[in-house]
Amino acid sequence: MYSYFELMKNTRQTFQYLRTYWKDRKIASVTPSSSFAVRRICGKIDFTRDNIIVECGPGSGIFSFAILNQMSQNSKLILIESNRDFFEYLQHHINDARVFVFYDNAINLPCIIKQFGIGDVDYVIMGIPFSFTEHKLNHKIIAHSKEVLRKGGKLIVYQFSPRIKKYLKHHFEEIRTGFEVLNVPPLIIFEASD
Repeated sequence: MYSYFELMKNTRQTFQYLRTYWKDRKIASVTPSSSFAVRRICGKIDFTRDNIIVECGPGSGIFSFAILNQMSQNSKLILIESNRDFFEYLQHHINDARVFVFYDNAINLPCIIKQFGIGDVDYVIMGIPFSFTEHKLNHKIIAHSKEVLRKGGKLIVYQFSPRIKKYLKHHFEEIRTGFEVLNVPPLIIFEASD
């Protein structure tokens, strides 16, 4: 059961998605992911240890807030958002010293991590709409994600289409596929690691 605060936050995020969607039709969805999808994806992260987590395409931060609530005080969350409205929304609504928000694109992930002074990261989470991007760019984004992951790190990708799996197979040894039907539309969740 949602508290009043959670309900208002979700309503605000939905309005933000709708406003932004009318300006930028490349956004994957007109509503934030469901609480069921958030729990399922957060369940793939080991919050018992200090982590460096990167989220590409956080939108209004539905996953970001959930990750922040569970991660340790010494963990870091790097958000990379290419939509100006969402970037400004995140800057305005997240006030936490563990969070760093970049107005940039996932293709520049290695440069961002290098500029940040981090060797590698534990998790990369992506909800960017790969169906809207071209073949070469998809390969580059996945390759760059793998490049910044530590040995044993994990790339988590959630999509409405299975299209991205062939790109993941090209770059990663192990890929697990899961589903969250209690989302509109249902999500396919990929975990890639070596």
